[in-house]
Amino acid sequence: MEIAEMEVIPVAHREPPLRNSWGAHSELAARTIVRVTTRDGEVGVGETYGDERVVDALEGAVDLVEGRDPYEVRPLELRLQDPMVYGAIDTALVDLLGRAHDEPAYNVLGGRVRDEVAFSGYLFYKYADSDPDAAAVAPGEVLSAEAMVEEARQFVDLGGFETLKVKGGVLPPDEEVRTLELLAEEFGRDTPLRIDPNGTWSVETAVRLATRLRELDLNLQFLEDPVPSMNAHARLKRRVDYPVATNMFVTEFDHIAPAVELDAVDVVLSDHHYWGGMRGNVRLDDVAGTFDLGIGMHSNSHLGVSMAAMAHVAAAMPALRYACDSHYPWMADDVVTDPLSFEDGCIEPEGPGLGVELDEGELQRLHERYEEGDPLAYSSVSSMAAEYADAMADVGRSDWLPNKPRW
Repeated sequence: MEIAEMEVIPVAHREPPLRNSWGAHSELAARTIVRVTTRDGEVGVGETYGDERVVDALEGAVDLVEGRDPYEVRPLELRLQDPMVYGAIDTALVDLLGRAHDEPAYNVLGGRVRDEVAFSGYLFYKYADSDPDAAAVAPGEVLSAEAMVEEARQFVDLGGFETLKVKGGVLPPDEEVRTLELLAEEFGRDTPLRIDPNGTWSVETAVRLATRLRELDLNLQFLEDPVPSMNAHARLKRRVDYPVATNMFVTEFDHIAPAVELDAVDVVLSDHHYWGGMRGNVRLDDVAGTFDLGIGMHSNSHLGVSMAAMAHVAAAMPALRYACDSHYPWMADDVVTDPLSFEDGCIEPEGPGLGVELDEGELQRLHERYEEGDPLAYSSVSSMAAEYADAMADVGRSDWLPNKPRW
């Protein structure tokens, strides 16, 4: 086989006003679809982030990909020297090889070690949607512990999620702990919970809250990025008995040795978008197993191609110990003909390849939306901070900055 064409197709999809420690998501977010086609007509697709740097870098890689044997990936990875750019291409090539040989993508990665992949119900504090009728789930404002319980009920009813994750770093920490307490009261004390404050707590605050969480006897799986640096994580781990997870401070292979040396983390949250694609995630899983680190899976706002890729790669990762994250239930737009669905919080990946087909009409519609808008406004910390700053100005707090630690 020889790759005849690589297409880079940025798209803009609708996004709910989800809150996090940097601010609030803007109304539109950008993703990029990568499609490769061989001379004999075989096709593979991948998906990644949609900011201008990624789009430009992918477009710059076209000449390196076209004319290449799709099995010849290591030289391509070395030439690109960019795990995020290579990751999108790698996903498309794994899909291509799976389709060409009528095999699911997880078999291209070495075979599955689990039949179905569990995902968490990923809960966000949020503003009310500007168009509630267009929201995929939970259109109303969620800025209290009680409102978060109602949001969680919608998620559980929608997908049967058995693990619940709260995106924290938004409300005062004690209110976020109260949110976890109410979730446990609503769904049962044995319900696996987790919280991700994105580094907004100081070590002292995190120690106090961890002590409180232990007193409440919640089934908290881990604290994800509670404090704002790898060194702070190491200091925290010496004082609390909860596992500590990260996707902020261990995001490439060179970070693993310092994290192990400092004993800074227990769980690394993988992500095929920036760990060098699906095959890079499998390599990460091997390294994590060597050091007895747990593996979970991070997510950001994504569409159906990435959802399928996440399920396939997770199925092939033995060290993965935790339900994966996913923003997918929040998404009202998609580029695949048959959107994936959750059953008992799980997805069973299917082939051939990723097992999804692009909806050409939706792909074109979302690409036109991207072309008509401002790509610099999408999917960036500055855009989220701007959205939140505008909202704070309405209540007389126009000087807000995403400083960390905040509490």
